[in-house]
Amino acid sequence: MTTKLHLFALCTFAFATQAQTNPPSPDCRVQQVEGARVEMCLFRGASFQHDRYMLRFDGDVIFVLTDDFAERVELEHTLLDGPAIEYRLSGQDAKTVKLVGGCIPEIKDKTEVARVCNFRLGKHEIVKNQRFEFN
Repeated sequence: MTTKLHLFALCTFAFATQAQTNPPSPDCRVQQVEGARVEMCLFRGASFQHDRYMLRFDGDVIFVLTDDFAERVELEHTLLDGPAIEYRLSGQDAKTVKLVGGCIPEIKDKTEVARVCNFRLGKHEIVKNQRFEFN
C-alpha cells in the first residue's frame, strides 16, 4: 500500500469514528408544567435509519423509543405507601398514574413530513402539540 492510500484510509476511519462518537444534537422542546421541566426530544437517525423520541422530566429520562414504537405509548406507575422519591407530577391523589400519548406521523402526498407529539401524565397535559418537521 502506498503512503497516500494509508493516509486516506486513516482519515476515512477517523471521520467515521468521529461521526459515530459525536451524533447530532437532539431537537428538544421544553415545557414547564406545574413547576416541572418537561422535554420532548427528537434524535434524528441517519438516512434510512429510525429516529428516536425521548421524554425527560426535570432532566431524568423517562423513555427513549424508536419512531415505530412512539405512536401509541402507555406507561403506568404505582405510587408506594410511605416515604418515596417521586416526580412532582406523579402525585395526583391517586394510587396509580398513567403516562399516555404518542408522536403521530403527519402524511402529505404519501410521505411522512412531520410527527406531532402529545402526552398526558394523569390529569396534566405535559407535551402539547410538539411538531417535529422532516426536511
